[in-house]
Amino acid sequence: MGILTNAPQGFSEAVSMLNVLPQSLLGEMCQDVMAFLQYKPGFINIDNYEISVSMLPVASGQLIKAEMCINALKYIFRSAALQTLSVDALVSELKSSLLFQDNSLVVLKEVWKIEGPHLCSLPKQALSVGELISMDWNLGMSMSSNSCRSLNSPHVGLELKVSESRGEIKTTNIHMSLPEFQNFATQLKEMSNALETA
Repeated sequence: MGILTNAPQGFSEAVSMLNVLPQSLLGEMCQDVMAFLQYKPGFINIDNYEISVSMLPVASGQLIKAEMCINALKYIFRSAALQTLSVDALVSELKSSLLFQDNSLVVLKEVWKIEGPHLCSLPKQALSVGELISMDWNLGMSMSSNSCRSLNSPHVGLELKVSESRGEIKTTNIHMSLPEFQNFATQLKEMSNALETA
């Protein structure tokens, strides 16, 4: 089964953005995504990439969104690793989709040739994404703590249950102050809006 048969919504739009990136910037994005997928220290600084793409000349009125580009690269490399694709098999599949231009294929091929074997050697469950089973919340009042006798501050507690790739369910508890929760809720709304418009 091909890696692009179940591509997420907005994937072809993201690939059209990848195709107009300079090879050096695309290569840097690919390296960051590979490091992220291999659990290497650091993170993908999307804000820096947004600044970089905002300075590019606008080709045919197309707005480039760095986050969409990075998500497309994560999907490509994660899917290729799960199927342990060779360099030639990955390039062949990407070419046959007719979405990728030669300039971006050259970069993806080179990065996969170097980093692909490392990513493929990871256990398959390391490449899988967990599934949210449930999210429960509660509102509470902290009366005191070991550092403050009369705290009297409200907090929100979240309990997330996630089914991991090995089938086990992991429970994570998070406690936030009201301002932290309001920020979290705003970010969830922004994600929801982004998914609706994608």
